[in-house]
Amino acid sequence: MARLLIACTASPGHVLPLLKIAEHLIGQGHELGVLTGKLFRQQGEHIGAEFFEFNENIDFDYRHVDRLFPQRALLPPGPEQTALALRNFFADAMPLQDLQLRQLIQDFKPDALIIESVFYGALPLLLGPVASRPPVMCIGETPLGLSSRDSIFFGPRIPPAVLPTDCTRESLVISDHQRLIDEVHDYFNQTLIQHGHPTLRAALSDTLVNDVERFCQLSTQAFEYARDDLPQHLRFVGPLRNPPTSRNAVKDPFIEEDGRPLVIVTQGTVANADLNQLLLPTLRALAGLPVKVLALTGGRGTDPSLIPTADNLRVTDFVAYEQVLPHASVFITNGGYGSINSALGYGVPVLIAGTGEDKAETSTRVVWARCGINLNTSYPSEQAIAHAVQKIITQPSYRLRAKEIAEDFLQHDALAIISDELQQMLAETA
Repeated sequence: MARLLIACTASPGHVLPLLKIAEHLIGQGHELGVLTGKLFRQQGEHIGAEFFEFNENIDFDYRHVDRLFPQRALLPPGPEQTALALRNFFADAMPLQDLQLRQLIQDFKPDALIIESVFYGALPLLLGPVASRPPVMCIGETPLGLSSRDSIFFGPRIPPAVLPTDCTRESLVISDHQRLIDEVHDYFNQTLIQHGHPTLRAALSDTLVNDVERFCQLSTQAFEYARDDLPQHLRFVGPLRNPPTSRNAVKDPFIEEDGRPLVIVTQGTVANADLNQLLLPTLRALAGLPVKVLALTGGRGTDPSLIPTADNLRVTDFVAYEQVLPHASVFITNGGYGSINSALGYGVPVLIAGTGEDKAETSTRVVWARCGINLNTSYPSEQAIAHAVQKIITQPSYRLRAKEIAEDFLQHDALAIISDELQQMLAETA
């Protein structure tokens, strides 16, 4: 059995999947250490891992991102906001994360390091000599950020089947997007140079895919563009799944089938500072209609007076997806990759309305996979929401395609595949 160190960005969408993987590996007899924000200490220690907190200077509370970075709130969701986050949240934290990683490698002596696809604190290690670090496995928790003909950082996301043969990546990039790409790339390089590290050899997101020993993407190619240039060490392992819940186990009359379609809406746990973007407009759009709406705030409080009064609406902080998704007809989201994979895992079609962070990448995959509707905005109108929900419910093609993706997901056991890939990696690097 091996000693393993996990390092991940301190927000639920990044920590919780890795803790699920860690719990599985601990059950197999491995010894685990976890480096992330102190908010997740209890969860980390509960599964039996040794917990290491980020340095207090970079241990940000995901619930108060806009308070910590007030300039972010001044920008609309989209590339400019994402670029700011990459500079001020990720790049600025990288040097201290790197120092902590190196210290833990020396003290904890892990046989392997497991990171996630936006943990840029591992960049200095990956850009340095391979002999100076343990082997690294990266878990893809976001849309696959690998440069190719169909995927451009901050740029158009176009499935290769519709691209002219003479079309190049460079010809597709919008000038404003290219400016942001260059600014972010330069900012990371300046930060690396200032701390004595080599500069990026390729696009920022490519490094965490190409320069690790194993990359395990938490989805399948049913929800990812077909590409002919994927590296051999990349595996599509399928989403992490909880055991299916018996439909008879749900005793909540609101959730149980009563002839009305159940619609679930969420803005996740980070991009939910303004519930007027999606959650509240959805409640207003569907209040009194022949559907049931379960709204998940992700722990973000909201003024009760803003919630319409209707018996077909319910608002709560959190709910276990495996309890409600088997009953759902539509999943409405601003684009969280893990949440969408969860919905598709139960054959639930998606309505997506989000343009920030990696959400433009995710929404394009929804359209490409024909499993839902993309509203192409972070502030959809009530009319657009109501129309899209009706379309998804009444046109069976969305549900049929979502069920096809769910069937493909069932052919993959993510935890087993990750465990096998880890064993192979350890054997190859012993």
